[in-house]
Amino acid sequence: MFFYFILFFAIGVILRYFSSNKIIALGVIISIAILWGITHKYIWGFVSMGEMFLGYFVCMMMSEKL
Repeated sequence: MFFYFILFFAIGVILRYFSSNKIIALGVIISIAILWGITHKYIWGFVSMGEMFLGYFVCMMMSEKL
């Protein structure tokens, strides 16, 4: 479980660094969450989406303070 938290958190951080457009990053996060929810139980799609958003926003907050 902790592995998936780190994985999806890292995906959120990577999207923050490599995506200049917030709308595209949002679309990628939702797409990955939908695919994850289809292949696993739907609740894990919501959980993975939350973890990716967490990584994205933590990275965004850290870069604004620097």
